[in-house]
Amino acid sequence: MHEAAQKCADAALKKLVPGRFSLEQRYRYDPNTKEKKPVSAEHEKALVESGNAGELKGSVKPDVVIHAGDLLAVQAVYDFKFRCVNDGDSPSWDYYDKGSPYQGSTQGQMYVKVFGVETAPAMISPRIGVTR
Repeated sequence: MHEAAQKCADAALKKLVPGRFSLEQRYRYDPNTKEKKPVSAEHEKALVESGNAGELKGSVKPDVVIHAGDLLAVQAVYDFKFRCVNDGDSPSWDYYDKGSPYQGSTQGQMYVKVFGVETAPAMISPRIGVTR
């Protein structure tokens, strides 16, 4: 489902905000300095393939980021949410698991903290649309 949603988002965003969005862009975040740094897809893949995926611990990877033409100038954050049972209920943010540096926080809370976005991060789900 994520792959289909990404293709749709990519096609639409290329028309709406060309050059000002990213799909599945990973960011390292240092909670002490509050600095974020984009991680290229190639570097992420190399870490995973070399068995060093642990170096990505504490990073965040929203499904869609709208920016001002600079990956660090984030304006809006979106995450696709697909419920296992389509009961019409609105989706909710996932909590980070035990062992995560963000344990007890939701993805939405961390997106606000990491990106400092003025508009609350949003969830996109089938039949419901965008929710905050």
